[in-house]
Amino acid sequence: MDKIKSLLNMMFATIIYPFTKYKFKEKNIWLIGGHSGEIYNDNAKELYEYILSNHKEIEIYWVAKLDNPFFNVIPGKKIVKGSLKNYLYYYNAKVIIFSHSPSADIAPYNFAVPVLNYFHKRVTKVFLNHGTISFKKRKPMNPKLEKIIDKLLKSYNIVTAGSEFEKHIMTDIWGMSDESVYITGIARYDNLVSSIKSDEIKNNEKESNNSNSDEVKNNEKKSNNFNSDEIKERVILYTPTWRDWIKFSDGDFANTDYFKNTMELLNDEKLNNLLEEKNVYIKIFMHHLMHEFLDDIKKNITGKRIIFLDKDTDLGEEIKKADLNITDYSSTAIDFLLMNKPILFYQFDIEEYSEKVGSYIDLNKEMFGYLSYNSREAIQNLIKIIELDFKISDNQMKEKAKYIKFQDGKNCERIFNIIYKIV
Repeated sequence: MDKIKSLLNMMFATIIYPFTKYKFKEKNIWLIGGHSGEIYNDNAKELYEYILSNHKEIEIYWVAKLDNPFFNVIPGKKIVKGSLKNYLYYYNAKVIIFSHSPSADIAPYNFAVPVLNYFHKRVTKVFLNHGTISFKKRKPMNPKLEKIIDKLLKSYNIVTAGSEFEKHIMTDIWGMSDESVYITGIARYDNLVSSIKSDEIKNNEKESNNSNSDEVKNNEKKSNNFNSDEIKERVILYTPTWRDWIKFSDGDFANTDYFKNTMELLNDEKLNNLLEEKNVYIKIFMHHLMHEFLDDIKKNITGKRIIFLDKDTDLGEEIKKADLNITDYSSTAIDFLLMNKPILFYQFDIEEYSEKVGSYIDLNKEMFGYLSYNSREAIQNLIKIIELDFKISDNQMKEKAKYIKFQDGKNCERIFNIIYKIV
């Protein structure tokens, strides 16, 4: 039904477009969106809020589904995805910015319709992507659309990359032109960098305020006689990525290796006792394409320190608050790499994943952080990290420059300046 409504609105907008052009003549309209209009977070959110705060001369609109749980709290101006207004503003926009695709995030189906895709060709298209490219090869959800998507990727005018490594993938493997890919840094990393600097300032202030004070001595005495309630609370963020062979399967999720290995980790008695003892919580953020299976995991959890995050959770804020990332192949690992926080990779299905998805790095030779290939290793490593007070692994920091070129908090500024210059 939504598809039919969108197509009807697109056709009607095309009919009235010539008669409404005068209303947009002096306007500098930019449209931005992400995650198919369902979620308000990630790179698009960070760039959008940067533009709202720093460039009032830009008339920018966030495109979202009306049932987006964040719709009413998204700042600035909004447009309902697939509406008549959506297409009219798209036809008159100078710039569209997206993290998935123009069709998913900005104007449904327009690029694929002959004649009407004139508007797709005319507007400046800015591709932000979701995160740093690394552990997961790009492939269409529908293999029949692969050629169309390859052509679509090559039509983008501006593509942001975090490093030379990422640009190499986009140009040499994806086939994008060298002129369209810019090493600007990832938009959402500005928020993470600002939190790092904020923590450093707070720590410096504490040190200067407490130096040579009696309070420090008293606190040292207390620390030798602490109870469990006085232990600093720690947070582990678990971000498993999605598997299309599970998502689109008719089989029982509870019989998958994904489910079994997740349960073996989270329900381990020794681990859960340590979480209690050390005041540690594990927060699970399921990939939005796997959220339908969340209840199957919830009802089988035995530990008291496991927290399930909603689909509309602000992941950026959770990343900032977490002390450790457990993941399999998610780019959230690069966020934690940026923030100098430990990463535990739990790759229980590495052979199947390599065959069905693949990676742009050698998962056997080019990984970093703590590596685990079964639940026993994951539990051992997690216990070790907690007991070492969340110390990063020795091999982690040497990989940072490969994925992250800029750490100055100016990625959004660089992206905006490139768009503004080209437009």
